[in-house]
Amino acid sequence: MTCRVEDKRPRAASDEGGIGLAGIGIVTDSTAYLDPDYAREHDVKVVPLKVIMDDVTYREGVDISNDEFYRRLQQPGVFPTTSQPAAGEFLEAYREMAQRYDALVSIHISAGISGTCESARSAAMEMGDYPIRVIDSRFTGILLTMLVDELVKARDQGKGLEELVSLADDLIKRSNLMFMVATLEYLHRGGRIGGAQALMGSMLRIKPILYIDGTIDALEKVRGAGKALDRLVELAAEKAGGRKVRVGVTHVRDEERMFELMEKLKRAMNCDPDGITYNEVGPVIGSHVGPGTVGVGFF
Repeated sequence: MTCRVEDKRPRAASDEGGIGLAGIGIVTDSTAYLDPDYAREHDVKVVPLKVIMDDVTYREGVDISNDEFYRRLQQPGVFPTTSQPAAGEFLEAYREMAQRYDALVSIHISAGISGTCESARSAAMEMGDYPIRVIDSRFTGILLTMLVDELVKARDQGKGLEELVSLADDLIKRSNLMFMVATLEYLHRGGRIGGAQALMGSMLRIKPILYIDGTIDALEKVRGAGKALDRLVELAAEKAGGRKVRVGVTHVRDEERMFELMEKLKRAMNCDPDGITYNEVGPVIGSHVGPGTVGVGFF
């Protein structure tokens, strides 16, 4: 079954006197974790990253569901790895979008944690004079979700290519993304921490609060999940400094704790309580942080 989306984008007269498509197309990657209906409705092209398990490669959001991935992740001896899209996959996406748009904005997971931007830039060069602006979001997950949404809204208001790039740059400079992991096991698997540190952290019930700003780094270590969640809220409120912000929350297999975090943030931050964005992290990011992770992003 196919779903047809009504095309409401502006059209401009072509040189031959006919009607041609105008406007800016938006491309992102699967770590934005966009709802598929949203991506179809707004014609956002999503290029999937990949997760490899048992020597089989799966395209995130295409070949394997969150339910299936996280079920298998819990099994003994399962150690998934991840990889970026190839430049050829971006080139295919760009060629498709170029048939409908005058120019493209392509915004992606931080170059500090993935080679996705590099692949996108290589493909953009292959497009010759066709205008494509590749943006390193410096973030991923819920923050990338909201950045894409802001670009979509600005695009639909008629903003041009340079205006969209300037908007993205401004939002990225004001952005914060922090999260709390339930266990150190997955950070250890990914080489972020040593085995002794992971064992000691588990014994002491240490819950690290991490942040992304280009790369993933530790912000604080708190003992106990309840205290760590409260501290995550405190840190978010401190960094926002009372300014009005757009907030998003996310989780890995722990929707209940995510909604608990959301309610605490509504009381602690100057935000629209009915406008908080939320989603679940998929296999590529989830394989590195593990089930039980919750996070908050804002700008």
